[in-house]
Amino acid sequence: MKKIFLIAVVSTMTFLFAADMREDAILKRIQHLGSVCTSADCGLKTSGPGWKVSTSMFAAPVQVTDASGRDGKTVYEAACTTCHAAGMAGAPKFADASSWGDRPNKGLATLTMNVKNGLNAMPAMGLCMDCTDAELEASVQYMLDAL
Repeated sequence: MKKIFLIAVVSTMTFLFAADMREDAILKRIQHLGSVCTSADCGLKTSGPGWKVSTSMFAAPVQVTDASGRDGKTVYEAACTTCHAAGMAGAPKFADASSWGDRPNKGLATLTMNVKNGLNAMPAMGLCMDCTDAELEASVQYMLDAL
């Protein structure tokens, strides 16, 4: 009888200890791992010696300074130049008529619609998420005028 009682106590203690270990393991697996930065001054994060995230490939935010909006050059320099200066992912190069092919023949309205909706590797709005339709059109016209 004492052996049965002792086995029951040891089994119960083992079960309770194992349950605590499982709960700790679960809490460890779902612990908070990071945070989301919602301000412009978060800086670069590192993940080991010499490793840094480069923000140079992302379009810089553009500030609207007046009610008339931004001109084509301002929008191009802030949002379009990242891809169009180097011809990244098949983007036609700025001021290089040979890379544009027959695109200029499609017309300003079609090219602006392609910028707004995205086409091939170009994301919608050309990464200028705060641009108006008129600003997108002005940036396309600026690039066409450079040809």
